[in-house]
Amino acid sequence: MRVGVWCALVGLSGLGCGGVVEEVSAPEVAQSRQSQACAPEAVYKVKDILPPDAPLPSPGAPVPDWLTNVQGTLFFTANLYPDRSILWRSDGTSEGTVPVREFLGAGAGSQGLASLTAVGTRLFFLVSDSLFGRELWVSHGTEAGTRLVRDLAAGTASSYLSDLQAVGNVLTFFRRPTVPGPLELWRSDGTEAGTYRLRDFGTQYNLVPHLRPVPGQRLFILQDAVDGTALWRTDGTPGGTVLVKRLDAGQVPMMGSAQTDAGWSVFILHDQGPITEVWRTDGTPGGTVRLESFGGYLSLLGALGGHVYLSAATPEGAGLRISRVSLAGGGKATVTTVPNRFAGEPGAWPFVQTSTVAGGRLYWSMGIGTPGPAPREVSLWSTDGTASGTWELGRGLNTSDEHSSPLFNTGAGTLLFSNSDGTTGLEPWVTDGTPGRTGLVADLSPLGGSRPEAFTRVGSTVFFRAYSNTRGDALWAMPANVTCPTREVDAR
Repeated sequence: MRVGVWCALVGLSGLGCGGVVEEVSAPEVAQSRQSQACAPEAVYKVKDILPPDAPLPSPGAPVPDWLTNVQGTLFFTANLYPDRSILWRSDGTSEGTVPVREFLGAGAGSQGLASLTAVGTRLFFLVSDSLFGRELWVSHGTEAGTRLVRDLAAGTASSYLSDLQAVGNVLTFFRRPTVPGPLELWRSDGTEAGTYRLRDFGTQYNLVPHLRPVPGQRLFILQDAVDGTALWRTDGTPGGTVLVKRLDAGQVPMMGSAQTDAGWSVFILHDQGPITEVWRTDGTPGGTVRLESFGGYLSLLGALGGHVYLSAATPEGAGLRISRVSLAGGGKATVTTVPNRFAGEPGAWPFVQTSTVAGGRLYWSMGIGTPGPAPREVSLWSTDGTASGTWELGRGLNTSDEHSSPLFNTGAGTLLFSNSDGTTGLEPWVTDGTPGRTGLVADLSPLGGSRPEAFTRVGSTVFFRAYSNTRGDALWAMPANVTCPTREVDAR
């Protein structure tokens, strides 16, 4: 249902997009001819994680999960029904993939390990324990070096902690002592004495999470009925936790954030009207500016070079309009309009599932809605910021109404994603942004697809979760620089 509602909203967003500087025809679509895997020998199964006697996990708590790089070591979780959670680490070998510590919750339904966050050489996480409730823990990678940071809610009572994020060499997080209750900002260096409250914001504020940081600063948005919507920052100290700027007199939703090459954070606000505002900040009052506004609802795709890119369905859902705004101080233009080949069919509105930047190109997965909750098709698109450099790379991404195909920047100039070409199920694919060098990396599970997810780079290796061909999912790995040779393409 979430997808269906979003499609309906996006369907209105093309109205009043405005600022069209260049009108272009729909780009030519090209897809690679895929008949065999690019580098099947490069991918290997590290280890089966799920014990033989454990029930299969639910899709909402997969095993392994929360893959996290802590200065060259992979950590991940295994939350086993009904109340057992295990922290693991891996060096990329089967023998070096071992449990760190096991936790027993208070009973069936207790929350497991989650929110793994790297801060220097330390791993912070939340876990439910039968002795301490749900609290903040830290690990140095050994059982003896894994311990409770501080019992914030004494005894077996649980703390309501959220939004863990590193700022320099300390962890910051938000806490509510009770729910409902006051909103507090905390910091921790991994010791009990170094874990303390930075600021109590009171009960009137609501936190808007997931704002991208700027160097040395965590950014966050607070809202209340009196002060409206305001931008704050913290450097992990009480004196460095300050109001940056009031953004709106009302409580308006933030609908996306990204980081630029220059280290700025960009975000969009959806004001009444409807109006989409594009903002840029460096964490200072003078450096926090509204770049542009659009009539209607737009989605933030990301920042590439000197521009912010956004998307909106055109009237009647005939296509997805890609617009850009200059980071230098505004000025908007239409880059191109991506065609919707299902235009006119019931519920067939185009919308963006997820997006990222890799190798100097912007990528996004475009879904086409249906009258029901699941999209009828999801395709991968890429642009270099020009109409002639915008094209389709695949049409077989995940069409589930609960999960989307991951788009992962390898850091080696390529993108990993999960895709099916019709002869396989969902498998790992790689692209450098050109149709001729887009292809299947390996067919890991010929019977239905391996459904790769949670790509995480550690050193020169990318780890991920995929079907084990034995029982449940397993931990897999491949080189970060895996590529496909140039292939012929079909123009469509």
